[in-house]
Amino acid sequence: MTACLFGTYDRTHSATRLLRQALVGAGYRVEECHEPLWEETRGKHAGYFGARSLARLGGRYVGAARRLAARWRARPDGPAPLVVVGFNGQLDVLLARRICRPRAGLVFAPLVSLTETLVDDRRLFAARSLRGRALVRLDRITLGAADLVLADTAAHAAYLAQLATPPVRIAVWHLGPEPEFLPARPPAPVGRRVLFYGRCVPLHGIDTIVEAAVRLRGRADFMLIGAGPERPRLERLVAARAAPLTWRADVPLAALPDELAAAAVVLGVFGEGRKAAMVVPNKVYQAAAAGRPLVTRDGPALREVLEPGVHCVTCPPADPEALANAVAGLLDDPVRADRIGRAARVHVLDRFSPERQAARLGDILAPRFGSAPAVVPVRRAADA
Repeated sequence: MTACLFGTYDRTHSATRLLRQALVGAGYRVEECHEPLWEETRGKHAGYFGARSLARLGGRYVGAARRLAARWRARPDGPAPLVVVGFNGQLDVLLARRICRPRAGLVFAPLVSLTETLVDDRRLFAARSLRGRALVRLDRITLGAADLVLADTAAHAAYLAQLATPPVRIAVWHLGPEPEFLPARPPAPVGRRVLFYGRCVPLHGIDTIVEAAVRLRGRADFMLIGAGPERPRLERLVAARAAPLTWRADVPLAALPDELAAAAVVLGVFGEGRKAAMVVPNKVYQAAAAGRPLVTRDGPALREVLEPGVHCVTCPPADPEALANAVAGLLDDPVRADRIGRAARVHVLDRFSPERQAARLGDILAPRFGSAPAVVPVRRAADA
C-alpha cells in the first residue's frame, strides 16, 4: 500500500521526518504531495499571526491548495493510497478530505492543536475572544475530518479527545529519537556545562532556566542555544538579573550530537502550561538517546516515556530553586549523572528504536486501513 504525505507540512521538522521513517519501516511505499509554506518561516513571532500576515498567508495557501489539487490529480492510476497529513496540517486535512479521492483512509498527525499553542501556551489570543473561539472551532473540525488522529502521548490524546466534538478515533504513537542521535558517541563534558537548546517559547520555561543560573552562579556554566519569539524579552531578563549564561544562535541538527556530548547536564522543558505537561519534546528523546543526564519538568507525558530518578531527574514546572538543586546534584555527583544517562540510552534505544516505532505504527494502521507490502525505499512523487 502507498502512503501519501500530503500538504504544506514542514518537511524538515522532526515529527515529519520520524513519521516518514516509520511509514517506510512499516512497509509503506511513501510518496509526497507537498507544497512548502509554513516551513519557510522558522521564527513565528506574534506579528506572524496578525491580521495582515494571516491575510497574506491565506492568499498563499489558496495558491498552494490549487497546486496540491493538481498534483493529486496527476498521480498515476493505481490502488487508492493512505493519505497522511502531518504537523501544521490543520488546513491540509480539510483539503485532503475533499480532494484526495479515492483513498484508503485519511490519517492526521497534528503533533499539537492550534488552541493549545496559540491560546493556552503562547497566549496570543484570549480564550473567549473571537479568534480564540475560532481556533477551537477549527481544531474540532480538523480533528473530525480524519479517519484517525495520531497523538504523540496518551496525555495529549486525552486532551484532543476532550477538544474534539463529536468524538474522533485517536491512537497514541510516541515519536522517539531521530536517527542522528542513535550512534554511540563518547561523552566529552566541557567542565560543568549545562546545555539547553530550542525555540524561545513559553513551553520551554526559559525564565526558570535563567533564574536557576542566577542561583548557581560560579557553580555551573549555562549554555543556551536558540532563537524565537521570546528571545528579546528573555535577553532583557538575563541583563536585568546579570544571569551568568552564554547564549548562542541556532545550530544545525547535525551539530547537536556534538553539543550534547560536550554537556555535563542537559535541560528539557520547564513551562507550567498545560501543553508542557502533555508533550515530550524532541530534545528529551535526543538527550536520552545520546546518554546524557537530563533534567526536565515532571508531568504525565514524560512518565509515559522515562522514569524519573532512573532515566532522568525531574523538578516541578516553573520552580528555579528546584531546577538549581537538581542541576547541582548531578554536577556534584558525576557517577550518578553517568548512571542516569546510560540507563536512559539503553531504555530509549530499546523501547523507541526505529524498528519498534515502525512496528507500532504498522500495528495501528493495518487493522484500520489494510496491511502494507514489503519494505521498499521512499519515493517522492508529485513534489515541488
